Amino acid sequence: MQSVNHSLTVRIDSLDAAEITLVARIAAASDRHGLTRVARTATRLGNGWLYPIVTLFVIAARIDHVVRFAATAALSLAVAFAVYPVLKIVFARLRPCDYDPSLARDIEPMDHYSCPSGHAMTAAAYGVSLIAASPSAAPLAIAICCIVGWSRVALGHHYVSDVIAGTILGGAVAGTIIAIV
Repeated sequence: MQSVNHSLTVRIDSLDAAEITLVARIAAASDRHGLTRVARTATRLGNGWLYPIVTLFVIAARIDHVVRFAATAALSLAVAFAVYPVLKIVFARLRPCDYDPSLARDIEPMDHYSCPSGHAMTAAAYGVSLIAASPSAAPLAIAICCIVGWSRVALGHHYVSDVIAGTILGGAVAGTIIAIV
């Protein structure tokens, strides 16, 4: 087990070194274009506030299968949140802002490790459930996933690969739940 963890750590360290420049460029571009405030807002909303608000709009829009949507979204999120903390411990990947302190922003990360991104996972699990219930909501769901994912990189909390991993995890869990329910 020790050699497996060592091998994983070496691979993650190599990935960190390869991705840190991209994170720094995205963060700098966000600063340069005045988008850091947008990133902070997206991250704060992605902490959980966004999804009840969108759900209220979905209910008001009277989409078909609203109960199925709510059930699959809730179950998908519950399963994803049971799995992802274990993955964070297994990967034990330090955040970009820990790797390069110049990337630190005024919003503290919610936990210590970066992979997978819980924000991206949540957005994808919710988004896939929403799209399954109302395909016409796909542009909204995709926009939420993209903005939340971008915000995590722009604030130096995640590498792009963390966001991709979180998106895949959330989407896979939701897709499986939808197929079962």
